[in-house]
Amino acid sequence: MKIVVVGAGYSGIACLARLSAAAPAAERHLVSPRPWHLHRTRLHEAVRRPLSELREPLPGLARRWDFVNHRGRVQVTDDNLAQWRREGCLEVGRRKLGFDYLVLATGLPGPRPPGRSRHTLGLDEVATGPGRNRLRRMAAADGPPLWIVGAGASGLQFAFELAHAGAGPLAVVDAADALLPGESPSLVRYVKDRLEEAGIRLWLGHFYRGFVRGRVQLEAAADGAVRMEPGRGVLLCTGPASRRLRAARDGRLLLDDQCCERIFAAGDCASWEGEGFDAATAQAAIRKGRRAAENVGASARGRSLEAYDARQLGFFLSLGPEDGVGWALSDAALIKGWPAVAAREAIESRWELLLSGVDTFSAF
Repeated sequence: MKIVVVGAGYSGIACLARLSAAAPAAERHLVSPRPWHLHRTRLHEAVRRPLSELREPLPGLARRWDFVNHRGRVQVTDDNLAQWRREGCLEVGRRKLGFDYLVLATGLPGPRPPGRSRHTLGLDEVATGPGRNRLRRMAAADGPPLWIVGAGASGLQFAFELAHAGAGPLAVVDAADALLPGESPSLVRYVKDRLEEAGIRLWLGHFYRGFVRGRVQLEAAADGAVRMEPGRGVLLCTGPASRRLRAARDGRLLLDDQCCERIFAAGDCASWEGEGFDAATAQAAIRKGRRAAENVGASARGRSLEAYDARQLGFFLSLGPEDGVGWALSDAALIKGWPAVAAREAIESRWELLLSGVDTFSAF
């Protein structure tokens, strides 16, 4: 039996690690356009750390978890999905890779708003050496604010890292009219207080429309009023713009409202039916990747597949190297400061153990 996993993010690697136990006799393959797994939840640390410390080479992972690594880019389109389902193989470069089971565990690219220029940088670019260097140059430059688009976890964590590195002035803009919607008022208040202390200006209720001639174009969400604000550069930390694939509660791909028996979709690229935690986060990606692996193994043995019903276990936000805030199990019990930093490091260490070949995650 041959299992092909597409994508070397959190979901794809978690799936392969779990497959080593769920389908130990299977021939396991990974397809990825890059030769490394990126610690994306630590990408903001690229402001002060070399990218080599945030990457895990895939050849080493392949040896530890016993899979074959293929370098190549796969285009996930409706036509390709139909072809893969029909033929049981996909093209990787100039070769065809057959499969008995396929797990799509790719991420989704962020939007590319109009007005991109050499002063505008996306997160995918920061993950490369030239992009990281551009960010550091933008941060070190004098002048008007460096703008961060997106007040979610990525945008805020980059803002605090940049502030700690002395890259002021800074401004964060988001179209939402509330900061971190869904989180507790006490957590939001703590983050707002730290933003004020760091001198990071927060612009809520404004769409980012582009960067033109040294100015950021903003549009008020309430009335559409447009204003131009000075800026020395823009870091785009917005979420994915592409549509997510639909999957059943057990992870099988839904194509034309029909369940694909041999194709699963996990990670940020997929939205699973049911009430399980389905956000585009590393936590959800890991758990969906593991569930997909369990169900691939169950399907191969002719057993019934289990639905994904995991709940959110917590939320932690880095506010620079020496501060953080979050909660575990219950958002009523807020953890902040150094205890939050320690808790977040403990969570990251579990993933690093898995990358080293030790799986401490319980089966979902």
